[in-house]
Amino acid sequence: MKIFLVPLLCLLLSFSALGQDQSGRSYVKKDSKVDQLLDAYRKNNRNRGMQGYRVQIYSASGNRSKLLTDREKASFDEAYPGIRSYITYDEPYYKLRVGDFRTRLDAERFMRQISSQYIYSMVVTDRIRLPQLSPDENDPVEAEQ
Repeated sequence: MKIFLVPLLCLLLSFSALGQDQSGRSYVKKDSKVDQLLDAYRKNNRNRGMQGYRVQIYSASGNRSKLLTDREKASFDEAYPGIRSYITYDEPYYKLRVGDFRTRLDAERFMRQISSQYIYSMVVTDRIRLPQLSPDENDPVEAEQ
C-alpha cells in the first residue's frame, strides 16, 4: 500500500503550485523530485514477482533456434492453454520454460504429467509471476461483494 501512496502524495503536493499566466491559461509547476520518485517507482514495479520454479521443456542454439523455439511454444500453448510459457535467451541458447510454480513439488508433478511428450524436461529455479488470488468462499468480506 505504501508503494502507491508515496508517488501519489508527492504528485499531489507538487500540483499544489498551480497558477495562471497572463493569457489566463492554467499551469502546473512540477518539482524535479517527482520525476525521481516516479523512476524509482517504475524500477520497483519491474522487479515484481517471486522466486519460484518453472519446467524447462526445450532448449536450442544455432541457426533458426529462435524459430524452432517459437514453434515449440505454439505447440505447447495449444496443448496446455492454462499454463503460461516463456521464452528466454541465455546466449547462445533459446529456452522454453513453462508454468509459475511456487514449490518444487508442484513443478515436478507437472513435469511428470508432460514427461512423455517432453523427455528432456527439467525443473529450474526462476523468477515467477505472482499467483492470482482467488476469493475465499468462507471470507465474509468477499462474499458480500
